[in-house]
Amino acid sequence: MKKVRVEDAPGMILAHDITEIIPGKKKDVAFTKGTVIKAADVERLLDLGKRHLYVFDGNVEGVHEDDAGGRIARAIMGKHMEATAPKEGKVSIKSTVDGLFKVDPEMLYRLNTVKDVLVGTLPNRYPVKAGDVVAAARIIPLYIDEKSLARVEKGWKNRKMISILPFRSLTAGIVVTGSEVYDGRVPDSSHIVDAKLKNYGSSIIGKTVVTDDIGMIRNAILDLFDKGADIVITTAGLSVDPDDVTREGIAATGAKTIFYGTPIAPGAMFLLAALNGKYILGAPACVYYSGYTALDIVLVRILAGEKVSKRDVAMLGYGGLCTHCAPCHYPACHFGKGL
Repeated sequence: MKKVRVEDAPGMILAHDITEIIPGKKKDVAFTKGTVIKAADVERLLDLGKRHLYVFDGNVEGVHEDDAGGRIARAIMGKHMEATAPKEGKVSIKSTVDGLFKVDPEMLYRLNTVKDVLVGTLPNRYPVKAGDVVAAARIIPLYIDEKSLARVEKGWKNRKMISILPFRSLTAGIVVTGSEVYDGRVPDSSHIVDAKLKNYGSSIIGKTVVTDDIGMIRNAILDLFDKGADIVITTAGLSVDPDDVTREGIAATGAKTIFYGTPIAPGAMFLLAALNGKYILGAPACVYYSGYTALDIVLVRILAGEKVSKRDVAMLGYGGLCTHCAPCHYPACHFGKGL
């Protein structure tokens, strides 16, 4: 490979992609690696700010950026992922399922200290849809030495630096609490929770509206589990209001409370309990007026098959403050990603 003036390049074979950027409109490949430069291309190359080019000149030492990006991607990707064709030296890794993306930050840091290797990913515990890009790999120079690539392949292959936990399709039961709904004074708004579950591929097996009565809440939860619910979500509040006995109703089922209260805003009064290996999610009233809350953050972990502990929830304080952006871009934000 050698460096030549653009004016001297006609007839030679381009050794790298050349990008064209039109501010605010596009960023795309104008000339691809392997293109034979023509005399008619000279003026356009000059317009793109190119005064010199790398062209092939006999044998080339090292691995080209396209091949290198692919090898790095294949070394780090696991199940439920696929690599794209290289573009401008970058190889993207996409999810093939709806699920929860996970990354080990320390392993990622060490990978990016390997000479000339670059890998960027989504934040840890990022909910993704099939087709979403979760990571991208490339090298800095046009060619990289085989030794560096071998180091990546040996040190990171099958190490699960990045992974995707597919969302399970669960059946959910919903218990709507509150005398105001039970008595028909205000409409039931639990369709908001229905939509969240269906968005992640789960279904609603049943819904029961009860008043603020411990026994009714207990019986409604147990009945939904008897009907085959994998999880039960209570809605309409878990406040310190003396009329709110949802927490007591959950406890009356015999469920063990894993935690009550989270450092997540909105969602401070969220409750998670376990009964015979199944979860009861006590959703605070904020799920009815805030787009995303503690319910969304904990729900995706359960759907992904993760066990949620009190420590996990305490860690959610980092990144647990929603800034209520308008418009909302969740999950493309910091909210709920944690460490």
